[in-house]
Amino acid sequence: MSLRVLDWDKLPEKFPIGSEPDGYAMTIGVFDGVHTGHVELIKRVVRQGPNPTIVTFRENPKKVVSPATYEGDIFTLKQKLAVFERLGIRQVILIDFNQNFSKLTGREFLRLLAEQVKMAFLAIGVNFRCGYQKDTDADCIKEMNKARGIPTEVVEQVSAADGFVSSSRIKSAILSGDIKKAAVLMGRNVELDLSDLKSAGSESNGLVFDLKAVYRIVPANGKYPVIINPGALSGWAFTENGKVILPGNVHRADSLEFI
Repeated sequence: MSLRVLDWDKLPEKFPIGSEPDGYAMTIGVFDGVHTGHVELIKRVVRQGPNPTIVTFRENPKKVVSPATYEGDIFTLKQKLAVFERLGIRQVILIDFNQNFSKLTGREFLRLLAEQVKMAFLAIGVNFRCGYQKDTDADCIKEMNKARGIPTEVVEQVSAADGFVSSSRIKSAILSGDIKKAAVLMGRNVELDLSDLKSAGSESNGLVFDLKAVYRIVPANGKYPVIINPGALSGWAFTENGKVILPGNVHRADSLEFI
């Protein structure tokens, strides 16, 4: 099974009404880090079916709206899609958060999912909100879907590491250098995607990747044990002001897994 990735703006041609008689089981969100709370939503969609689908964003809306204050992503889109597929998702609908989409009310957004995409089931978190100025909450969504005959499951927050799991807590843990806490919240080791980046350093002096410049979260300044290109080479990574520095004996790095 291969994951199908669709653009929100092209839905009318990709999802003609009646093309999939059973419809689509869905969940909606940013899914940064695809943490243990996100996994609970995805499990329900995959278990419920049909055609498990995630509706998410190409870029985090916070980054689009306030790039100057945005801390960075835990995962790249490539990482998110890989985890979605491993968890059994069949389709991902990617939204480009632009001015037009930002003005869409929650009611209109849900109507489009119901009528154009043929949503057959929805799982959302208890704190989920959508629409212009977040005008539509989980209870309202459940009532709207009920009127349309669409089952909706509102999932309570997952707890770990003495609190509720959230992407914000994971970011705070990584930024403070608490990699073990971040891993507990995520349900997997912290991993940085370097596959699309060029090193700013020389091979003799070591590879240098400026992740802060591309809005990605990097652990606090320090020295960390890592697996370089997971499954290939173990060693050490140094972090400094949003940059990752690898020793001179490393000549290629597509990803780093902190252990």
